Amino acid sequence: MKTDKGREELLRAFQKKLRYQFNNIDLLQEALTHSSYANENGVKFNERLEFLGDAVLELVTSNRLFLSYPDYDEGQLTRLRAQMVCKNSLSLWAAEMGVKGLIRIGKSLVKSGPTDSIAADCVEALFGAIFMDGGFQKAAEAVSNFLQTKQEISGAAVVKDPKTELQEYFQRQGMDVPRYEMLERVGPDHASNFKVRLMTGDKILAEAWGASTKEAEFKAAEIALKKIRE
Repeated sequence: MKTDKGREELLRAFQKKLRYQFNNIDLLQEALTHSSYANENGVKFNERLEFLGDAVLELVTSNRLFLSYPDYDEGQLTRLRAQMVCKNSLSLWAAEMGVKGLIRIGKSLVKSGPTDSIAADCVEALFGAIFMDGGFQKAAEAVSNFLQTKQEISGAAVVKDPKTELQEYFQRQGMDVPRYEMLERVGPDHASNFKVRLMTGDKILAEAWGASTKEAEFKAAEIALKKIRE
């Protein structure tokens, strides 16, 4: 695929910033192409690469967190990963890297420009494109470079579980510490579900089901926190 000289120069500069040089520049172009542009020009767009890149991003991030936080349970690791690789986090990195100015969009979007969501999708597509072009190790290095910029949100305080967050809120308010009561258990031993009620004093704050009492308690705490925030 040929590009004009101006875009060629921009892509060369971007690859230096990305710290990865594409062997197949078409993959980079595809990663930076929105469906609106593809529909108007009959070229490939980035949704398939986004699908692949999302998987690479999740695997590399999960491995990093698994090794870095040996005392965290599955729920804590999941919440921390979600914060580090959310759409907002990806779009901020896209802005830092100058991705938005490289995205090819259709005429209907030119005036407003690419949205943050489109930019975040392009970042995932970039990881997928690097995987296709240079293999998993190169893609993992690119993801690691992205994650290095997210260290500021990887502290334990950011990933307090909802039970801890709720308890601290009640303590700050001088209220009774919330307590959890198991109401019901259904299903066989290998696939049980548990219903938990969350109380403070005589007041019912929330009820929730989970595959374990811990999961049900977390869900109940999340419901209560949502009510408080609203």
